[in-house]
Amino acid sequence: MNILICAGGTGGHIMPAVAIARAIKDAEPESRILFVGTDRGMEERIAKREGIDFVAIKALGIKGKSFTNLIRAAAVNIRAFIKAQKIIKGFRPAWVIGCGGYITGMVVLAGFMLGCRCAIQEQNGVAGLTNRILSHVAHRIFLAFPDTNRAFAESKCALTGNPVRKEIQAPAQDTKRDKLLILGGSLGASSINRACVGALKILHDEGAVPEIIHQTGSADLTWVRKAYKDLGVVADVHDFIDDMAAVYHSSYMAVCRCGGLTLSELSRTAVPAIMIPYPHAADNHQMKNALYVSSKGGGWIIPDTHLTPQRLAMEIKTRIEDRDGLQRASSLMASLSLGNGSEAIAQEILRV
Repeated sequence: MNILICAGGTGGHIMPAVAIARAIKDAEPESRILFVGTDRGMEERIAKREGIDFVAIKALGIKGKSFTNLIRAAAVNIRAFIKAQKIIKGFRPAWVIGCGGYITGMVVLAGFMLGCRCAIQEQNGVAGLTNRILSHVAHRIFLAFPDTNRAFAESKCALTGNPVRKEIQAPAQDTKRDKLLILGGSLGASSINRACVGALKILHDEGAVPEIIHQTGSADLTWVRKAYKDLGVVADVHDFIDDMAAVYHSSYMAVCRCGGLTLSELSRTAVPAIMIPYPHAADNHQMKNALYVSSKGGGWIIPDTHLTPQRLAMEIKTRIEDRDGLQRASSLMASLSLGNGSEAIAQEILRV
């Protein structure tokens, strides 16, 4: 079976696409996968690393653009649609699967018009604009979070959880978990970095300092590292962490943003979280994600506008001192099954 998977823009779209591709190949080694993404470089690098055939298409987003930029985007996207049609005619996929980003609009629509079965995968609790549009032509919609806003036709939906990399697995029961993970996403989060350094100073002065693993992003790496060193806090600080599986397995709690993929990986590895939603996320989807996790007992929310070193220090201390409550939250986070989508999606695609 030939299957075309498209995604673009951010790791939050690209990595689920790769996870689906890997799950399909694991289940059916004879299947042929083609990954279509933008020409910005990230998709091609990741596809090459994973050994997946890749084709780039130039496309532009339309949301929030001025009239002049909308005209430019329309011209670029018409060319992208024509190129997508040529790719699909040459590859002849049985399925075209879109995992988010504006590139998926042209590719999935081209697949539909050429008679392919089409699927989309929504990583967050609030559907993105592209997926809301494509839902009208999609045959199947794979959801990570329940569609409480009823953005999609219920008959098309399957609540599978997000596809995550297969190396992200639940740790063994006897795994030692002794670190607090601070994670602002792949690019870091300055407000979280500042608040965490301040919070750790407060905890240090109170004699209650946890061991830290902190992904800062490149912009804040140097000063965060120095700040911890000056405080005498044991902290493993990186701009970016490649081996996240090992990090999750050593962490008993996270302080993090609330992208769908981040929360899904935490769910897969049973790490409860102090969640600080990014306030400028499209349609406030990070807050929606966090509210769902919090309502099920898997974590606790601090809105970014309320984030101070004092507030964060109090939250960290409260959770660390309640070890039974932390263990319950770990179990409840795992029970959400937010990160179990890879195998379920692959099975459904290959079933047709």
